[in-house]
Amino acid sequence: MTGTARPARELLGGLVRYGLVGLANAATYYGTYLLAHPRAGYLVAHTVGLGTAMVVSFFLNCRFTFRVRPTWTRFLLYPASQVVNILATTVGVVGLVHLGVDERLAPLAAAALALPVSFLAARFVITRAVLEPRPFAAAPAVTPPSAPSVGEAVTRPIPLVDRR
Repeated sequence: MTGTARPARELLGGLVRYGLVGLANAATYYGTYLLAHPRAGYLVAHTVGLGTAMVVSFFLNCRFTFRVRPTWTRFLLYPASQVVNILATTVGVVGLVHLGVDERLAPLAAAALALPVSFLAARFVITRAVLEPRPFAAAPAVTPPSAPSVGEAVTRPIPLVDRR
């Protein structure tokens, strides 16, 4: 594989995974909305559904899409990437309706058009939210210390747990 093909392929794979997480996110939102609606009304159900879906989306995007450990910093910054998504889809819906797209189809088309922009925003927030982003799946292997020779004093403790 050439030097530029691999990063492009990884980026495309991340975009596909992000889209799949988006489908799971939509299902989470709608399921939560339907469960909460009879007890709380549509506005509270909508708010609870959005909050639940955003938390689920954050964890799925960390683990599945970007393969990083979820942290409190990432969690607190994640809603900023969703603002980009909301703005992009809103501008997209308005623009598409003005271009003559049916109002019932415009949100779906706008969501599809906004996908790359929202993916890049989420990628930026999640992978750069800490000083040392490390991929979750690519943690370095720990090599055990060499055993002291017979009669040699052990001068350093052997770590039982890797505390990186």
